[in-house]
Amino acid sequence: MTISYTLPPPTLAIAKTHTGNFTQGKQSTYTITVRNTGLGPTDGSTVTVRDKLPRGLTARSITGTGWKCVRATLTCTRSDVLAPGDSYPPITLKVKVACDCETHRKITNTASVSGGGDIHTHTVTDRTTVKRNKHCHRDGHDPR
Repeated sequence: MTISYTLPPPTLAIAKTHTGNFTQGKQSTYTITVRNTGLGPTDGSTVTVRDKLPRGLTARSITGTGWKCVRATLTCTRSDVLAPGDSYPPITLKVKVACDCETHRKITNTASVSGGGDIHTHTVTDRTTVKRNKHCHRDGHDPR
């Protein structure tokens, strides 16, 4: 007699943070973290993180230990198993804030995670205020 059982599925959660307000013409950083909040491990299939920047932000780099990241698509992937309760190393997304990015309003950045045996796509948003930079010109460039 063979006894078989099925492990409970993983549940991926995604978090995104930044520090302080963003400033026109300056570089800023987001940190993206993926955690397994489910009762079972991921299954070794590809886990994919996608980021969608709002107008006024341009990606300068996207990196993370163990992640294979592509700046052109703002996508990071990996296939190693993630145990319940554990997190993958964070992804760091560095962005440049355009000089013509609207100030004194909240901009919203969105990221999602899917795969690894979790049948759902999970999404997170992060909102920040853009501060004015007196060195930026109305035509959108910083002369410095």
